[in-house]
Amino acid sequence: MKNILFGLLTLGTLLLSSCEKEATLSENMEETFYLRSDGADMPVFVRGNGASKVFILILHGGPGGNGLEYRSAPYSDLLEKKYGIVYWDQRIQGNSHGHLSKEDITIDNMVEDTYALIKTLKSRYGSDISVFLLGHSWGGMLGTSYLIKNDYQNELKGWIEVDGAHDFPLHTKEAITMIQTLGAQEIAAGNNVAKWQEMIDYVNPLDPDNLTDEQVAKINQFGRDAEPLLSQIKKGDNAIGIFELFSHPNNFITSAVNGLQLPQSFLKEVISNSLTSELNKITIPTLIQWGRYDVVIPPALATSAYNNIGSSDKYLKVYENSGHSPMINEPEKFAQDIIDFVDTYK
Repeated sequence: MKNILFGLLTLGTLLLSSCEKEATLSENMEETFYLRSDGADMPVFVRGNGASKVFILILHGGPGGNGLEYRSAPYSDLLEKKYGIVYWDQRIQGNSHGHLSKEDITIDNMVEDTYALIKTLKSRYGSDISVFLLGHSWGGMLGTSYLIKNDYQNELKGWIEVDGAHDFPLHTKEAITMIQTLGAQEIAAGNNVAKWQEMIDYVNPLDPDNLTDEQVAKINQFGRDAEPLLSQIKKGDNAIGIFELFSHPNNFITSAVNGLQLPQSFLKEVISNSLTSELNKITIPTLIQWGRYDVVIPPALATSAYNNIGSSDKYLKVYENSGHSPMINEPEKFAQDIIDFVDTYK
């Protein structure tokens, strides 16, 4: 009986293996698979021109965001025509799931997930593909953490940091300064006086070197509140229509619930993390993209990153009509700068 069961199991395994589709590269890829890493099951959505053999892996923001939200603005169409774009939900974010404890939710584990995904992409699509890493906001901290560990950056052709939070204490200090400076200018011009005064009155008495977690969160929220008040920022369109909402591969309810599950221990790790002193370890080609009016993560961090990154091939692009998301505010310029960079180093 045991031999029969073993034979049936073996036959079933062979049948399943033979039915698996071999990953193929095409100009219009639309492939979805799951990455399983250390207890986490994370969806990976590969879209665009995989035949180019060039892939851009996007590290989404948050923490608590999702990969496919980066596919809802015109810039992604421009990039997908040229390259394969990898939209990935990090552990306990987006539509990821798994059996995890709060001890499993750490920056280092997410670094290992990133490494595992890059190795998976090369195993799946060929060791000769070119992989670029793009990190936005919190994704900038995750990407930087990846690049400074071991020799992991050698798996990549280049690094693209977009309004990235690679140094949270520094960006909180700079956000206070930016609220004070921009707020004074806006009040003098008679623009949204009450709201700007509220923000200024809150940050003025604070000691930037001795902030509570609640104060850090409040400052971060002020940065997001400030963006709609600024006429200098072009208002982009990344809205998802009501019909698309129900057919979209991202389950927005799961994504929202997951974001609430991130433990306080992880969030404390993020807001205390400062990587500026280690940026010299990054030696691969680097493109830094930033919105001039980003109050969430001010452009002073772009300058700091550019000055401290160890690569001899590094570029800084500042978008004069953008806030925290230049890919939405100025999508054509944003995409073209990425294309120029990737085509140079692929």
